[in-house]
Amino acid sequence: MDDNLRKYLAEFLGTAAIVAAVVGAGHMVTSLGADQTVGLAVIAVTVAAVLFVVINLLMPISGAQFNPIVTLAFGIRKEISAGVGFFYIVSQFLGAVSGAVLANLMFDQQAVVSGVVQRMSPNTFIGEIVASAGLVLIVLLLVDHNKLGLIGVSVACWIAAGHIFTSSTSFANPAVTFGRSFTDAVTGIELGSVAGFMVAQLIGAGLALGLSLALKQKKEQNV
Repeated sequence: MDDNLRKYLAEFLGTAAIVAAVVGAGHMVTSLGADQTVGLAVIAVTVAAVLFVVINLLMPISGAQFNPIVTLAFGIRKEISAGVGFFYIVSQFLGAVSGAVLANLMFDQQAVVSGVVQRMSPNTFIGEIVASAGLVLIVLLLVDHNKLGLIGVSVACWIAAGHIFTSSTSFANPAVTFGRSFTDAVTGIELGSVAGFMVAQLIGAGLALGLSLALKQKKEQNV
């Protein structure tokens, strides 16, 4: 298989696995009748575990970005070409929708269902900026410090913690956000909230880019 096609397939599979995890976990906690506290903890651990696995498994193939704002950040830093970046993002969105459909089918639901959870509000908008900025900053700084082996565990820990400490429960990914609009699981999102979340995610990515540049310059000045 062509090297670029392998990369696109890896981005598709990784993003699909992440969304299948979050949607599947949502269906599971509902079917088990778990209360909100236990359900949130179970979902956070599940998503973090899958993130850790797919990042470490697929990083040697595609860099394991699985996230349009991460891909955009690398594109702005000229670390990925516009053409490859475009197909990464297409693969991520296709993977996200496929992951939601797969999770729905695993739990005997209709393949495609409109999300019903209204999530957009001023406080969740701020929460999603924080979640996205933190995620992108973690990735950029670890790349700058040549500590790629820490990305998997660091991203997994950030997203797990973000489920608890951010008001948005840390979507931090436009493709995942869009994919989660294709399910009525408790981890879904109604389509009307998607655009607001994506705007917050882009703002967070912009903040992370600025902070990574400032931190990098300060480090270089101190050498």
